[in-house]
Amino acid sequence: MKKILLILLCALPVFVNGQLSASFQQDLKKLPPVNIHQILTNASSVFPENQIPVQRLDSAIFEDANGQGKKKRFEHDAMGNVILRTDYDWNRQSGQWRENTKYEMNYSSQNELSSVTVYQWNNQINIWLKQHKNESIYHSNGNPVLKTDYVWNERINDWQEYSKLEIKYDVNGHPLSETRYNRNNSTNRWEEGEQKETKYDWLGNIILEVHSIWDSQTNSLVNSKKQSITYGPQQYMTIENYDWNKQVNSWIKDQSSKYVRDNKSNRIPVEILSGNNQTNEWVNKERYDFTFDANGNILTADGFLWEDRSNSWERFRQYNYLYDSNKNQIAIENYFLDSRTDDWKGYFKTTYAFDESDRKIQEIHYSWDNQTKTWMNGIKNEYTYTPFGNLQTDHFYEWDNGHWVIDSTETFYYQEYPEMNVR
Repeated sequence: MKKILLILLCALPVFVNGQLSASFQQDLKKLPPVNIHQILTNASSVFPENQIPVQRLDSAIFEDANGQGKKKRFEHDAMGNVILRTDYDWNRQSGQWRENTKYEMNYSSQNELSSVTVYQWNNQINIWLKQHKNESIYHSNGNPVLKTDYVWNERINDWQEYSKLEIKYDVNGHPLSETRYNRNNSTNRWEEGEQKETKYDWLGNIILEVHSIWDSQTNSLVNSKKQSITYGPQQYMTIENYDWNKQVNSWIKDQSSKYVRDNKSNRIPVEILSGNNQTNEWVNKERYDFTFDANGNILTADGFLWEDRSNSWERFRQYNYLYDSNKNQIAIENYFLDSRTDDWKGYFKTTYAFDESDRKIQEIHYSWDNQTKTWMNGIKNEYTYTPFGNLQTDHFYEWDNGHWVIDSTETFYYQEYPEMNVR
C-alpha cells in the first residue's frame, strides 16, 4: 500500500521550527489506510483472514486542489496478477491524460514474477522507450536464486546487463548468502560488489549477518559491517552492530540495542549502548521505561539519556498511547525535554479513528505551538471503502485559518473478478 505507518518508537517525523518538514508532509499525504491492529498481526488490512477478495484494482486517480492529476491503470491475467501498469499525467492544455511510465510484468508457470520491464513515454516521437528491466529465476521451492538488472542501450539497440544478485539457501529455505555483482562492460565480466552472509539458530531466527564489500586493492571481499542477534526470555532480544576497522584488522563496537516484543510482536527499544572508540567497550547511551495495560499495549514510554558528567540517567523523552476497545491505537503523543529551557515540548502527535469493521477512516497529525504550548491541527487523511472493503477514496486536508481545506483526493476503481461475481 502506501508509505508511512507511525508506530511506537520508530519512524519519527522530522520537524522544522515546530512544523512538519516539507518532504515529510509529502510522505504523509500517502498514509496507509490500514487497521493498525491487523497490520501488526500480519492479517489483511481489508479482508478477514482466508476471505477471497472479489474485486481487483482497475485504476487509481489522484487530483490535487490545483487541478494537477495523476492516474494509474492496471491490467490482470487470469490468475489476477498485474501484467501491465500504466502511469499518466493530466495535461491541462489538451484536457487529456498523457502517458508517462509503463510497467510490463511476466510470470512463470508457477505464477512467480519472472520479469518487470519499465518504459518511458517520449512526447516528441509519441512512442514508448525501453528504460530498464529486472529478471528473476527461482528454485523449485519458489525461492529466487538469481535477479538480474538490465538497462536499455540505444547504441547497440539491446538490453545490457549492469548488476545481478545471487542468493543461496540452506536446507530450510533460509538465505545463507546474497552476493551482488556489477557488470564491467569494458572487460565484459562480472565483478563482485558486495555480499551479505547470514546464520540462523535452530528455530530459524537470524543470529548473525556479516556484510562485505569488494576491495579493488586486494581483489577480494573484505569485512564491512556485522550484526549479531541474541534472544532471551520474555521476548527480549539484543542486537549488536560492529564496523570493521582495517587498521587494527578487527571488529569495532558501534551500537548495542536491547528490545522487547509486546503482544503484537512490535519490537520496542529498552536499552541502547554505544561503542567507546578508545576502549572498544559498550557504554550507556539511552534507556526506556514502559507501562502496559492488561492487553499488553504500551501506555507510556519514558526515555532517558546517560550523562557522563553527572554519571546518571536523565529523562529526555516521553510517549503516551491510547487505544479503543478493539485494541486499535487511536492516539500517540511524543514530548521531549528542551535542555535549554528545561521545558517539555511536543514533538509529534497523531490520532486515528476506525469504523465498526476496524478500518481506519481518519488520521490527523498535529504540530506543537511553542507560544501556546498546545497541539495545533496540521494535516489530515480521511478514507472511505467499497462495500467489499477495498479502499475507495483517500482525501487529504491541510489546516488553514481555522478550517480543514481539501488539498488532494485519490480515488480507486475496481473490477469484480468474473469467476467471483456476487451480484
